Amino acid sequence: MCGICGIYSKKSGRDEATIKKMIAVLRHRGPDSSDFYIDENISLGHARLSIIDLSEKGKQPMANEDKTVWVSVNGEIYNFKELRDELERKGHQFYSKSDSEVVAHSYEEYGLDFVKKFNGMFAFALYDKKKNRLILARDPIGEKPLYYYYNGEELVFASEIKAILQAGVEKEVDKTTLYNYLAYQYSLGERTFFENIKKVLAGNMVILEDKDLTVKNYWDIKENLIQASDDYFIKKLRELLEGSIRLKMVADVPIGYFLSGGIDSSAVVALARQYSDEKFHTFSVGFETFSELKYAKIVSQHLKTDHHELIITADMVAKDVSEIAWYYDEPLGDAAIINNYYLSKEAAKYVKVLLAGEGGDELFAGYPNYKRNLKYFNFFQSSGLQKNIAGALLNLIPRKGDLYSNGSKINRIFGFLCQPTFERAHLYTTRDMSREEINYLTKLDYSDAENSAISSLEMKNPLDTMLAIDCKNLLPEKFLMKADKATMANSVEERLPLLDKEIIEFAFSVPQNLKIKNGEEKYILREAVKELLPLEIINRPKQGFGTPVDEWLLNPALQKMVCQTLSNGNLIREIFKKEKIQDIVRNLEKGNVHRARTIWIIFALELWHQTYFN
Repeated sequence: MCGICGIYSKKSGRDEATIKKMIAVLRHRGPDSSDFYIDENISLGHARLSIIDLSEKGKQPMANEDKTVWVSVNGEIYNFKELRDELERKGHQFYSKSDSEVVAHSYEEYGLDFVKKFNGMFAFALYDKKKNRLILARDPIGEKPLYYYYNGEELVFASEIKAILQAGVEKEVDKTTLYNYLAYQYSLGERTFFENIKKVLAGNMVILEDKDLTVKNYWDIKENLIQASDDYFIKKLRELLEGSIRLKMVADVPIGYFLSGGIDSSAVVALARQYSDEKFHTFSVGFETFSELKYAKIVSQHLKTDHHELIITADMVAKDVSEIAWYYDEPLGDAAIINNYYLSKEAAKYVKVLLAGEGGDELFAGYPNYKRNLKYFNFFQSSGLQKNIAGALLNLIPRKGDLYSNGSKINRIFGFLCQPTFERAHLYTTRDMSREEINYLTKLDYSDAENSAISSLEMKNPLDTMLAIDCKNLLPEKFLMKADKATMANSVEERLPLLDKEIIEFAFSVPQNLKIKNGEEKYILREAVKELLPLEIINRPKQGFGTPVDEWLLNPALQKMVCQTLSNGNLIREIFKKEKIQDIVRNLEKGNVHRARTIWIIFALELWHQTYFN
């Protein structure tokens, strides 16, 4: 796990100073060492977090035997031993024991198909000196971020946007992304909050050869439903989980585990515990007024782990929230980023690698809206006349013209039914702010936020349609993004066994009735691990990674900061209606924290703008 950066340019004058500045702002991602490679048309930089092969031979950027192929890699190639053996049989000679070195040799051997060989979480840059070709690639599900800027002459890339800005790229706010953020809490698709700085999307490669830039999709989610017994699917999932866990436990440094007490993280901890006789660290967070710590403790005691608990207070948040905003590059309206940050900070005192349970909800249907939307599906699929009726009814719903309107649920139901496709209808249910709320609060022109999302390939059943949409949008650009930035801010590597490529492919072969059965979410996952965990955990209903934003906003120090930020913010002044923000501030000063999530979304946006533009 590391930070990577670089510049591909025909221009002269790019010297060590620029690449060193880029590496410097990524040092939290890789504090163990740093280095760079500069040639006529390329500068590659690397900040290293040493996980596999801790020796000097594992430093990057690294090259093939004749130094015609150079790579800078962030992440882990879990099947590197198998690939290395295969490549050595074909005559390749390796210099290090690092997993990253297989990237260069695989490219030599397999050309542009090389990335299909990897089972891992990664974002890397590869430079082919002979062809003057730069390749940027991101792992299939998007565990690791990668950004780039290209103006037709020069391409600048990095693991974090802040490093790209060090190369002198001009900063400008992307207005479409602002609208999308208010709707969804994160930046959808390839766009970022910075005009002309893009993401490499999950499962994609960006290839630049001279001035010819192409984007190639090398992997995508595909539905491949198969007919088999329930017992086959349950045993197959258990087998895949065991294999994934064993791969994720390969490291030359201590490993720990995030444990919320939910089924996903508990399953990961229970599966891993079977293979570890060493000190087994687990980490959980709670809050002053509520927590899930009792469930995490049940699992910890059952599995005999060395358990660590942390209570996050509003005073901690008030003290650190500005610093946290810097690490995230873009505003994330989900305040749970703060939970991730403090949990990672605590874990970093004991371990350097962490396993977590992200992905179970999106693969095996853990969110409540999946069941709800399935109920609406038949009505949605019915005639256009009924959709027209739903649209007419939506227009008849009384509008209070008020941020605190209680008509939101009705709006969402009819709004769902009015969407042109079921895919967009599901996306609509994951919104945080409706079109009416955004129009009420801001001066922004209407933007079709759903149009920026990444579409899924057509699925046969409606549940897989929803899961695929979330796996291509909500998961990588919200949940995995905040997890990466939080762990890397504290120089620890997070690994996600449930998001192994083979498990993702398997999940889309499983019939709908094994994901949700008799109203029970994630049925197949619970069945696969049920003998490893107490029934209280197996049968526990879904509970999100909650954050008490409403209570935080009553903390005097944080409330004062939020009110001042909203009242004096330059971006808020530009895009929000003055009187609406004044209403929010007055209510907040009186202790009214209704719609606290909306207040936090706006606060996080202005805090980001102050951090990167003022």
